[in-house]
This record gives sequence, structure tokens and C-alpha cells, in this order.
Amino acid sequence: MTHYDKELNVSGMSCPMPLIRLAQSVKNLTTDETLRILGDDPIFEQGVKDFCELNKYKILSITPQSGRAIEIIIKKTNGD
Repeated sequence: MTHYDKELNVSGMSCPMPLIRLAQSVKNLTTDETLRILGDDPIFEQGVKDFCELNKYKILSITPQSGRAIEIIIKKTNGD
């Protein structure tokens, strides 16, 4: 199990809402803090990957859960 500082569950939401909620949540992270986000939208995983690449967040893990749910743990970095 990967450690995380904060958690966001967007299961049951359709895009773009998971990404909007993710953008709101990461504003409250400080450098090196981690966020666990859980979602089940069919394009959730790719959307989070694209968001992290664009905004310089590091993906620490991607773990399938039951059903279509996916757990992604991201880390806020200082851009390096």
C-alpha cells in the first residue's frame, strides 16, 4: 500500500467532473504531498495521466480496484 496525505473519491462522476475536482484538490497540496484519487469513469485513468503530465505532478501508482474503479496516487513536485 502506498502512503498518501489526502484522498479524493470521484467514483460515479463522469468526465470532466473528476478532473475539475482533482484540480480543486491539488491546489491545497504542498510540495511533496500526495493525493489518492479513486474513480471509475471509463476515461478517468487517461484523464488523470494527461492532467499530471500537463501540470507536472508525478504519478506514484495506478492500481485497478473492483469493477471499473482505479486508484491513482499522485505527488505534487516542485516541477523538476
